[in-house]
Amino acid sequence: MHIVHGLRRHLRASRAGFTVLEVTISATVLVVGVLGMVTSVAASLKLVEANREMMVAHQAARALAEQMQNGNFSQVFAEYNTVTSDDPAGAGRGHGATFDVPGLRTTSEDCEEAQRAGGTASVGAIEFPTQGTALSESVVDAALGMPRDLNGDGVITSGAMPGSYLVLPVRIRLRWSGTAGTRTMTFQTLLVNR
Repeated sequence: MHIVHGLRRHLRASRAGFTVLEVTISATVLVVGVLGMVTSVAASLKLVEANREMMVAHQAARALAEQMQNGNFSQVFAEYNTVTSDDPAGAGRGHGATFDVPGLRTTSEDCEEAQRAGGTASVGAIEFPTQGTALSESVVDAALGMPRDLNGDGVITSGAMPGSYLVLPVRIRLRWSGTAGTRTMTFQTLLVNR
């Protein structure tokens, strides 16, 4: 009887604590769980930042389109095209066809390309339906709804468009280096003379 009682006491004592194997397995499960949670939080923060960048880009494109729409409509093309000699306020004094957006960085590829060309890179670019540097009704660009009668004379003229325009398709492209790599956004609209 004394032996059985001693054996019971020994079995109770060995079950009272954890074995090294149990502690190791528990610690491993805990570490895997914590690492999974940290990874999820990091991914969520990256997604939040990527969404913030997209919102900044979208707001910049909309603000520029509104600025163009509310400007002197007969001069919008000259103000925002790639030619500096036709700027309404004098040569080289127009907005131009590129722009930067606070909070967004140009990509390293765009910076290198701009350096080779002797210029500077920008996050945004403004595009019109042009042939060469002249506005044209006959440009084929389905996304901008082209070809299209821009001056309201009922004819789609080939080559450079004569006279002033009543509607003006515009594409605003943004390309930046973000938390999720190189990101792009395209904003297209049709400006209408009011």
